[in-house]
Amino acid sequence: MIVAKKTYKYPKNWFKHNLIAVPADFANCSACIFRGTNYCLDGYLRCTYLNEGTDEMMSVHWVGAETHANIALWTELTNFFEKNTKEKTRQISYDVMTAAVLKYKETAR
Repeated sequence: MIVAKKTYKYPKNWFKHNLIAVPADFANCSACIFRGTNYCLDGYLRCTYLNEGTDEMMSVHWVGAETHANIALWTELTNFFEKNTKEKTRQISYDVMTAAVLKYKETAR
């Protein structure tokens, strides 16, 4: 039996290459490039995850891969959200966040 591999087609992997999820014990709104926007509230991004060891809700804040991205939302980013469905963006952010949390847990040991 051949099992089809599930793949997601992202536009040139733009989101994955430009945004980083940083795990934290609390939401650091001042560090998040999405402060003052509704992208998290409207369900575009995954911003929380369950800490399996304590069953507490933890959060991530999003930062840009380049410094300029942390000052304000830039045109390419807003274009990304406008051109892609909420579900697609949410899945991408979930993938990025999951990878960041796993890396965080490995280094915390």
